[in-house]
Amino acid sequence: MTIMQVAKKAGVSCMTISRVISGNGTVSPATRERILRVMRETGYVPSIAARAMRSGDKLRANSQLCCALIFGADTQYARDFFYEIAYAAEQEAAANGLCLLQSHWQDTFDESWLRMQSLFSIGGLCGAVLAGQFSREELSAIKKNNKNLVVIDGPVPPDLPVASLESDNSGGCKMALEHLIERGARRILILTGPAKDHYFSQAMIQAAENIRHRCKEIKIIHSHLTSESGREIVKRIFAEGKRYDGIFANDDVAMGALRGLHESGLKIPDEVKVVGFDDTIHGRYTTPSLTTIQINKSQLGRESVRTLVGMFRGQDELLNIKKIVKAKLIVREST
Repeated sequence: MTIMQVAKKAGVSCMTISRVISGNGTVSPATRERILRVMRETGYVPSIAARAMRSGDKLRANSQLCCALIFGADTQYARDFFYEIAYAAEQEAAANGLCLLQSHWQDTFDESWLRMQSLFSIGGLCGAVLAGQFSREELSAIKKNNKNLVVIDGPVPPDLPVASLESDNSGGCKMALEHLIERGARRILILTGPAKDHYFSQAMIQAAENIRHRCKEIKIIHSHLTSESGREIVKRIFAEGKRYDGIFANDDVAMGALRGLHESGLKIPDEVKVVGFDDTIHGRYTTPSLTTIQINKSQLGRESVRTLVGMFRGQDELLNIKKIVKAKLIVREST
């Protein structure tokens, strides 16, 4: 089916159909709907090569109109955070005419690699965004399959030539603990993740060590990074008679801690102040609302896809770019 045949059937010019396909120029809603209906009925698919010749776009000229978004095994602990990243990446991909393919890395390399190789073998794949924590071995293996890689929110070894957009986890954790101290907290409970070697757990632990001399006590407990885990730990600790006047955790755990404090009869923020990390939407509507550290999740998602597109279009300086997305303190009722 050719564009001329579609034009004849829709009763319009080829130029009008081109405007509908490209989104450039004014076409009335009724005409646009008629053209799209004819395209659906006839099964017409625009010629990528022809569009590329007219635009001079290297991305379209190579017919590589897919990109992958692969979530690391660790992202299961922060679904709300990574959902917002995925949504922004999808929007940016659509704006560039790309189809975003999403998949999840499993707990081990062996569980994931054979399955992922089929994804990387797709002929129309222009690059991949990796969200979360990936090992050196995993990054090196993926890099051999596709040179256009961007890691977001996770660390990349300095000597590995892989682009990254990393959240300022260290700065954000420091900001959270400084805020608790400024609000008078001196006995602080930190609820971190289950894995000590995870980049976010390490950021929390390092921030705690840096301010330990300014506190009477800092207690670090490893949680499952769920609201239920936060609730259970807080209820158990306060039932044992231990007392803390500040709690720091990611948003999910912090919201569970709020519940645990309420069920233990403690007043927030008068007796205990709570700070989260991530600024997920639910924390705005807890009672009290949750003070938190915000990372611009939309920026992470959008810039990752923009970086991939730039790489493919020949901006080689992007292949090894390292960028930190700054953290911001959002003060609400819980402090």
